[in-house]
Amino acid sequence: MADRSAIEWTDASWTPVRARNLITGKVGWHCEHATTGCEHCYSEGFNKRLGTGLPFKPGHRKDIEIFLDEQMLTQPLRWKKPRKIFVCSMTDAFADFVTDEMLDRMFAVMAMSPQHTFQVLTKRAKRMRRYLTNADQNEAASVGIRSPGFTVNQRVQALVADYMKLGKFRVNGFGPLYKEDWERAKPNLRPLPLQNVWLGVSAERQPEADERVPELQATPAAVRFVSLEPLLGHISLHALNLATPTPSDALRGVQCVPDGSLEGHHNEQIAKLDWVIVGGESGRDARPMHPDWPRSLRDWCQACDVAYFFKQWGEWAPSTPEEARGNPHSGWQANAAHPHVAKASALYPEAGAKFIARVGKKAAGRLLDGVEHNEFPRVPA
Repeated sequence: MADRSAIEWTDASWTPVRARNLITGKVGWHCEHATTGCEHCYSEGFNKRLGTGLPFKPGHRKDIEIFLDEQMLTQPLRWKKPRKIFVCSMTDAFADFVTDEMLDRMFAVMAMSPQHTFQVLTKRAKRMRRYLTNADQNEAASVGIRSPGFTVNQRVQALVADYMKLGKFRVNGFGPLYKEDWERAKPNLRPLPLQNVWLGVSAERQPEADERVPELQATPAAVRFVSLEPLLGHISLHALNLATPTPSDALRGVQCVPDGSLEGHHNEQIAKLDWVIVGGESGRDARPMHPDWPRSLRDWCQACDVAYFFKQWGEWAPSTPEEARGNPHSGWQANAAHPHVAKASALYPEAGAKFIARVGKKAAGRLLDGVEHNEFPRVPA
């Protein structure tokens, strides 16, 4: 939990899902690596130093207790000044060790905090879609209190009602409430998807984007965004799943659908992305980002009127052999995704390679071709 964040696209962080080391009693966080983008996870290092002391591995589930920190859970309700809040910055809100009951309570707090904008970012896009769309299949929020037949909408609104009836918090101008006031207040509670909750997925290469972005597009959301950080390969958001019968363009919101026509297919409108965040990797073992990768995404976002935010170059930045003279951490970067090892023939400008140098995050900065890109999505009314 932090009321201020160093992350350029948010104002604060909120991670009510915590973990307690059953042996030492130390409290921190838990997560588990999903794909190669997790290899140098900043929160894992932080947790090993100042949290449970354990790495983010499935094998440690038996060594910890996952719980919802009650004080942290309700913290956004005490923040009166509006802010953008990164949800579960230290873990993944839709990991399978986060129960539906935990999610229900988190969404209830978000529903009760319309002054804030909550930015939920996940690598578990399928779980997010399942939770927010197949609501009748979700587990009961609490045995004997909610039945499995209740949709997530009903469960969240019931939890909001419980909070309000306790008389602890005001919601949309109402409260503390008596029982007879509940019916008067209920119309002011917005159903899911909440307008102040932005849903996003992260991806580092094309395969991860192909898998996760369509799941995001199929999930009800006021704003949909992607975080391509660390960007470890070329990603075409305008050309997802090209090798399948249903390729799509997530920037324009169009999908190719097979049919019985002479052309053999037709285009259908689907949800489009509202915001694209791009960034290189930082840290001791940071992998370099080819300069053309963020440029291509910038150009496509501008062409499709999608907000583009360039977060950072990371440890590596574009350079020249002359500028990098004497820097042992410099050379030609092939236009190939990690962990692919480029052949010598690919390490030349004629093959699309670019010269880069390791200069550190601060020196590398945030300018892309001399411009700082700080766009945010247009919020629906």
